[in-house]
Amino acid sequence: MRKNTKNDHNQRINEVLSCIHLDISKEHSVKSLSKIASMSPFHFNRVFKKVVGESVHAYVRRVRLEHCANALLFNPNSTISEIFNEVGFVSNSSFTHAFKTYFGSTPSKWREIDRPLNVNQNIEQINPLHVEIDYVQKRRVAYVRHRGYNKSIKEAWQKIEEWTLQNGLEFSKMPMIGLHHSNPNIVKKEDCHYVACLELPDDFSYFQSGQVGVMNIPRVFCAKFSLVGKYGDLMKYMDYIYYSWLPNSKYEKVHLPSMAHYHKNHFIREDEKFELDFFVPIRYA
Repeated sequence: MRKNTKNDHNQRINEVLSCIHLDISKEHSVKSLSKIASMSPFHFNRVFKKVVGESVHAYVRRVRLEHCANALLFNPNSTISEIFNEVGFVSNSSFTHAFKTYFGSTPSKWREIDRPLNVNQNIEQINPLHVEIDYVQKRRVAYVRHRGYNKSIKEAWQKIEEWTLQNGLEFSKMPMIGLHHSNPNIVKKEDCHYVACLELPDDFSYFQSGQVGVMNIPRVFCAKFSLVGKYGDLMKYMDYIYYSWLPNSKYEKVHLPSMAHYHKNHFIREDEKFELDFFVPIRYA
């Protein structure tokens, strides 16, 4: 009974987290999110904190602030007010106070801070990359959320592989997608939010089970980079894309997570090599 209850709670909170990350500008109150989870607000608040590790309010605020911190660096053509309005902050004073409390710097000072040394080194090591601009079509995926950006991500892929076996699917033949919600340069690697996804066949009938959920990744306008390397190299590519290519392009990043579409997945391969297409959701600046 306890295991069934835990699985049920994980499933409901998965649905709520998907809703939050799909549009972080919405109010996302305990009352509105508890309806998605089909729980009373009081019970939902307790379950959310137990599953996620922080309150609904703290989680939503942190996600918004992390997006703003990235946007201040990567979207130089956007004003500070445009950035905080986009994610639902109602005033400059409330945003500045929250930002300074979380990052120890005002938003304007944050923009003036030099890039970390390792970022500069990573950018210098990479030649300009070929980029294609186009829409990525909507995808229906099974997914497992993971906290931490390191080799422990393999655990998420193992969980979803076990789920495919239980549902008569061939894990190795299903398209793999990794969603990158966090920037490890501003968020501790152990706190970064990563989502392991498998694209589902159109005719697959499913039921959600415990930590494995099912959701739709929306159709989105993206910059596509085809990358090859070994474990550790992807961060170097990401630094180049975010800190060099993006600010100097005619585009800016939107709040949706970047996506790695794996041809070879370094998290599950013994040789730790990858071949992937990295998609960054963008819009015209």
